[in-house]
Amino acid sequence: MTELSRKTIDQAIDRKEVLILPSPGGGEPPRLLGYPELVYLRVRRDVAGTLTASARETVYRVLRQRLPQAHRLGYVDIGPVRVSLTDAVTTVRERLAKVWRARRHVSIRPDVRAGEPVVRGTRVPVYVLSDLTAQGASREELLEDYPAITRESLDAALLFAQLHPRRGPRRQAPWRAGPPLSSTQQ
Repeated sequence: MTELSRKTIDQAIDRKEVLILPSPGGGEPPRLLGYPELVYLRVRRDVAGTLTASARETVYRVLRQRLPQAHRLGYVDIGPVRVSLTDAVTTVRERLAKVWRARRHVSIRPDVRAGEPVVRGTRVPVYVLSDLTAQGASREELLEDYPAITRESLDAALLFAQLHPRRGPRRQAPWRAGPPLSSTQQ
């Protein structure tokens, strides 16, 4: 959405530069951001070191106050400086639409592969496709190896995997965990 690194976004949250959405349940709250926060972070990326901390705070406050009209905001005036919001709003809106389209191609159901994200209508795990791509498999190879997957659903699965990285250590296949428990010799 914002093209900022996860570390930069986490730092902005930790410094209370942006607020996270309230947690829907108990436990450790997910660090979810709302629309004004995404637009602000995009503006922050675009203007980088140009604005002072108080000017960035003003931009964020205006975005939060005008949440219903955020898509129509063209700019924010901070003294003699005018900060354009048009590109940031357009970029965030387009990327959110892309994420929602991608989400329609991914299914997470407890009765399918124990709740692991899969390409909708198949049992092909999203993270397997992502891992294969990271190992150098081309999109054409993946489409050939998994005929039930369309080009659009492959793109959606890869985007989903990028936006929702696995948590915790990567699972290792049981046969790679060590020597076999038993072996037969001839």
